[in-house]
Order: sequence, then C-alpha cells, then structure tokens
Amino acid sequence: MHPFTKLLLILALVVLVFWLVTRFRDRHVPDDPMPPVPVDDLPQPVQDSIDHALSEGRTINAIKIYRDATNASLVQAKQAIDVRSWGRKP
Repeated sequence: MHPFTKLLLILALVVLVFWLVTRFRDRHVPDDPMPPVPVDDLPQPVQDSIDHALSEGRTINAIKIYRDATNASLVQAKQAIDVRSWGRKP
C-alpha cells in the first residue's frame, strides 16, 4: 500500500474518532418526565421509616427507602427526600 494512502486512512480514522467522541460527549440527558411522588402520598409506615432515617441524619438510607417504595429514579428520590427534609421541623 502506498504511504500516502496509509496516511489518508489514518487521517480519516482520526477524524471519525474525533467526531464520535464529540458527538457522544455533548449528548444532553433529558430531564425526568415525571415529578417525584411526594413522601406525604406514601403509606404511613414508609413515611415513618423515611422520617426516622432523616432524624438520624441518614439521608442515603431515606433515599433507598423511598426508591424501594416507589421504584423512582435516583434523581427523583433525591428530590423527594430533599423536599421532605426541608419541610421537617428541626
């Protein structure tokens, strides 16, 4: 194969890789289409478990409890628990 042909193939490959990297790097993740279910709409035992975890400062555990009860995404669960923790009295 002629050296000039090899150079063109390598250049084309570099351009293709650059295009793919920039295309996938700039991809925007869409927002969640559904707002999270408020903690107040969950059954009372689940609310109590979330409130207990929040009172002990275990926010991650509260998020896990919420996700188990609702099958919500991590973002939705974090939003719902943040709203619940802001509304609680210290």
